[in-house]
Amino acid sequence: MERYNITLTDGSKFESPRILYKYRDWDDENHRKILHENSIYLASPKSFEDNMDCNLPEVFPKREELKKIFYKKSREINPTFSRQEHRKFADYWSKKSPLAHPSQLALLIDDFNKQFNDRFGVCSLTADPNNDAMWDKYANNHKGICFGFDADKLFSVVGGGGEVIYADTLPEIDFINDDFTKKHVKNTFFKEQKWNFEKEYRLHKFWENTPTQSERNIALPEECLVEVILGKNMSEEYKQEIIQLVRKKYPNVTIK
Repeated sequence: MERYNITLTDGSKFESPRILYKYRDWDDENHRKILHENSIYLASPKSFEDNMDCNLPEVFPKREELKKIFYKKSREINPTFSRQEHRKFADYWSKKSPLAHPSQLALLIDDFNKQFNDRFGVCSLTADPNNDAMWDKYANNHKGICFGFDADKLFSVVGGGGEVIYADTLPEIDFINDDFTKKHVKNTFFKEQKWNFEKEYRLHKFWENTPTQSERNIALPEECLVEVILGKNMSEEYKQEIIQLVRKKYPNVTIK
C-alpha cells in the first residue's frame, strides 16, 4: 500500500495511506453532500456511538500526592521559606485547592469537555475499502457507497488529524502531569481494541465558537476525491445516478 508522510498545520507529522476512505449510505441526504456539495462533515464527539470515544476518564492526585505537589511548588515560588513553612504551605493548599475536592472538580471538567466537544469536529476515515463489516455497518449493508480521498490533500485542507491507536486498556488522563497535547492525543486517538477492524484515521478541527451544522461541512477542492466505489447491493438506479454525477463533476475520479 502506497503511503504518504503527512505534515499537519501545527508542524506535526505522521504516515498515512495515499488514499483514505469514507463509507456512506446513499439513502441519507447528508451523506450525499460529499458528491453534491464536494464537502465532508466533521461531527461532534457527542454524537459518537462509543461513549468512551473522546471521553476518557481523568485521574486526580490523592491528598498525600497533593502535599508533595504543593511542597514542590512552594520551593519554586517561595525560595526563602524554611522547610517548616514549605510544609505549612503544602498542607494548607492540599486542603483548600480545588484538587482536594475531585468530585466537584470532575463536574467542572465535565462541563468544560461538553463545551469543548460542541466546538470540536471529527471525521472518521479508514485505510480499508474492502471491509465487509464496514460496508454492513456504515454503507447500508453494501447498498451504499465508499469515497476515496487523497490523504495529503485532505489533511492539508482540514489541518489536523492522525491514526487511531487501538488499546486493550484505554489510557487515563493524568490531570496534573499530562499537558494539553498529551491529553488531546489520548482523548482523540485512542480507542478500545474491539474497534480495530475499522483501521481508522481521523480528521479533526476546533472552532473558536460553536459551529452551525452547515459550518461543520468542510468544503473540499475537487482534486481531493479520487475514487468512488459502489456497493455490490446498490440499486441500478442509484448506480446510474452516481456514475452520471461523477463523470460530470469529477471527470478524473475512478469509479469502481
